[in-house]
Amino acid sequence: MECKSKPSSREYISTSSGRRIKLDNELSRSDTNKLLSFSENPLKYAKGTSKSKEKVKYLDSIKYKFSDGQLATYDAARKNYDEALQKKISVSKKDFSRDLEQAFNDHQTVRIRYKGLWRAIDPYALNDTYCVAYCHLARDIRTFRIDRIQETELSGNFNFDKSLQKTAQIKLIEAPNYRGYRRY
Repeated sequence: MECKSKPSSREYISTSSGRRIKLDNELSRSDTNKLLSFSENPLKYAKGTSKSKEKVKYLDSIKYKFSDGQLATYDAARKNYDEALQKKISVSKKDFSRDLEQAFNDHQTVRIRYKGLWRAIDPYALNDTYCVAYCHLARDIRTFRIDRIQETELSGNFNFDKSLQKTAQIKLIEAPNYRGYRRY
């Protein structure tokens, strides 16, 4: 006769007094860490990306496992998350192309906040999508997507270099378009 025992689907938890079976309505260590991460910084999850939405959806699905204190903390964090998500949706993104165009025409250095980091740049080529500029932080020519610029501040003038302009124009032509990464 064959032994037809099925594999155990029980989860065990290590405790100070040994191991015990994990209850169905008990949070795992991973779930607790997800809850803590979300509760500490719900604005981080309000980016609207599919990954962050998936994490919040998962936490919603396991709410029944939360203790009263955990549920209160989660509800407060969820309220902040929902408000931040609404503000993000309702706030239209500012267009900085005029500032960049003025800096390009007047040969002015611009301080930009790009992906959360402040950089000083000297614009050498520009179109509706990209600004190719000398970046003082990288000490090289870089291509910046205008819609990813978060803030701008015009600074003083810079010494215009024709050789850098030629390099910048080539980079601008080679920059990918929005519909994929085919070249123009």
